[in-house]
Amino acid sequence: MKRDIAIDYLRSGVTLLVVAHHASLAYNTVSFYDADDYLKSSTPVVDAVRWMPLDFFVGWNDMFFMCLMFLISGLFIIPSLNRKGAGRFMTDRAKRLGIPFIVSVFLLAPLAYYASWLLGSAAGEGGYLSGFFTNNGWASGPAWFIWVLLAYGAVVALVYRLAPGLMKKLSWTASSPRNLVMIFLLASLASTIPLRLFVAPGYWAHIAGPLYFHAWRFLLYFVWFLLGVALGSAEPDRSLSRENLKPWPLWLLLGGITYLFHGVFETQGAGRAIIPGWLSAMILTTLYGLCCTFTGLAALGLARRFFHTARPAADSLTANAYGIYVFHYVFVIWMQFLLLGQPFPAWIKFLIVFITALAASWLLTALLRKTPAGQIL
Repeated sequence: MKRDIAIDYLRSGVTLLVVAHHASLAYNTVSFYDADDYLKSSTPVVDAVRWMPLDFFVGWNDMFFMCLMFLISGLFIIPSLNRKGAGRFMTDRAKRLGIPFIVSVFLLAPLAYYASWLLGSAAGEGGYLSGFFTNNGWASGPAWFIWVLLAYGAVVALVYRLAPGLMKKLSWTASSPRNLVMIFLLASLASTIPLRLFVAPGYWAHIAGPLYFHAWRFLLYFVWFLLGVALGSAEPDRSLSRENLKPWPLWLLLGGITYLFHGVFETQGAGRAIIPGWLSAMILTTLYGLCCTFTGLAALGLARRFFHTARPAADSLTANAYGIYVFHYVFVIWMQFLLLGQPFPAWIKFLIVFITALAASWLLTALLRKTPAGQIL
């Protein structure tokens, strides 16, 4: 697939959202810390100072940005399979995704969560590492995305190898903005509503060791990944053209409105008590699917509208985006830890954490990519 600057820059832009998302979690009003079991906290470090506007950023961002990451990743799968074949494709994927995942869960995750453990009631008792890898569940942090992406790619590669005719049927070209919205919306609702009736939205399933996944969204992420695969195997330039994505300002508005409706309905516990639980779950999931679809497509349209000229700084960010994703969490958590008790407003702390973590992980990745081992980043 030839380079698509809009998609490239959108991918790095979503990486920035990931860093900002994690940087903000210590300072929104809904985060909590469990001193008795630090891994049951909503985020590793929670500051005493909070800033309510970050609640809106965290909530809306959480509605769409991971789906968008899986979609973008899916766009490149079929061109890569056609070029390499299933065997070499999976070998390369195992190196590019598997090695950073192993480094993340054996080194980066315990390094990041050590700051959280130091804040807990068991900090003076020792045995951090033995507990982290065994009793406490072996948290993987943001690396969960890497192993899930590897698993999704393996499924597509297997189908490509065993049933190539089926892969040809998977290709899809969106004929209009309405077609684009309807397919994404139907796919999002079909992959979430049935699961939401039985699975709590905050539940993370655990397979073994560091292999966790967000149970309720696992199928949703796979569907968005497959939508990317389908678009990437046909005519992505046509389907995700500027013309097809032209209504992006309207979609962004609709994404914001449905996010607000979701938030209002979710917080009105007394009002929801008069309707059955299954109906409440269905309403929330429908609003979630609407927000996810409209905001994700709006982000694609915004990128198509504004990202069409290569810039050196943006190219550098794009080239180092994967490494930034892999390394940023350690810098985020330790900067939040070091800023605890400092007399700064929450929004200042957020900016310090975001800028420092982004700059440090960017620089580290750029330096590592100059070495032979760093070529996988």
